[in-house]
Amino acid sequence: MWAKIALIGLGAVAMLVAGLAAYRAVRQAQAAERQALKGPNAIDEAGFVRIGGIDQWVSIRGEDRRNPVLVVLHGGPGAAFQVITYEAMRPWERDFTIVQWDQRGAGRTFGRNGAKGSGELSIDRMADDGVEVVRHALARTGQEKAIVLGASWGSILGVQIARRSPELLHAYIGAGQVVDMQANEAVGYDGLMARLKVRGEIKAADKLAAIGPPPYASLSVLLKARQILMAHPPASERGLYRRALIAGLSAPKTRLADLRDWFAAQSFSIGRLYGPMMAYSDCTPAPQMPVPVVIVQGDEDIQTPTSLARAYFDSLQAPSKAFVIIPGGGHSAVFAMPDEFRKVLLKDVRPLATS
Repeated sequence: MWAKIALIGLGAVAMLVAGLAAYRAVRQAQAAERQALKGPNAIDEAGFVRIGGIDQWVSIRGEDRRNPVLVVLHGGPGAAFQVITYEAMRPWERDFTIVQWDQRGAGRTFGRNGAKGSGELSIDRMADDGVEVVRHALARTGQEKAIVLGASWGSILGVQIARRSPELLHAYIGAGQVVDMQANEAVGYDGLMARLKVRGEIKAADKLAAIGPPPYASLSVLLKARQILMAHPPASERGLYRRALIAGLSAPKTRLADLRDWFAAQSFSIGRLYGPMMAYSDCTPAPQMPVPVVIVQGDEDIQTPTSLARAYFDSLQAPSKAFVIIPGGGHSAVFAMPDEFRKVLLKDVRPLATS
């Protein structure tokens, strides 16, 4: 009898798994239809490109390859965007050719190379990779210059890319701009504590107080503080990580192994880059940028505090510059509020490439 019951149970599990797989396949097919690019000037290519001596995943998509090229540098480190932002950024592809790159140690690039094959993970090495990605995108689209958009960790790389190869860029765009990681964490801690107290989240505030203010002796302590931050986001980012997971599971041409690599890459990359990231600072009396700059911040961003980004912007020396606030936006406004972000791109960024 027990054997019969066990067989029935296994059969039920098998049916459930098959049902979930079928549902996922339907969701992927629907997403693929929404992502289709069919115009005569459309470009839709993705695959591994030899960058910095290893295979790295690069996607180039847009409704018209004559549109300005926008190279998106994802955050993390190690948190590749494409698998979770394809729906959010689909409208952007009407006005830009969007280049998504799974950086060294991230996403499909990590899946191809693994920990042993990823080579050196450093700001310098990855900024050089980024220059190669820009060159590749320009060659594939037949254009002479691109726009680089650096989000969070990607903003560290974006600043370096702009300084290394300004001749390749129309402009640099910073979203969730990292300025100085030590100041970043100190101001962010105070901002999070203030948010918790205003919301009456006494238990969370006590938990944060028990962790204490930065600097933190180890990555594990920082991650504990980050967990509290992510549990108490601005209204625009509530449920964001659940939505991201659903997007990943529904992503066209994405295997479950790709999602496994996506998660594993983040743990790998932050472990390798924690020291260099925490030592990063671009604070000088008058930091120089050789290309036009637009910094876009959510007014509720306390992970890369908007007050620090504003002070950085005020001191920045550049051919032209603009500072744009997204009301209600948090640290992830670039894909939590994609329509608002697109308006900024159209108003403040696209003219830099088309004037």
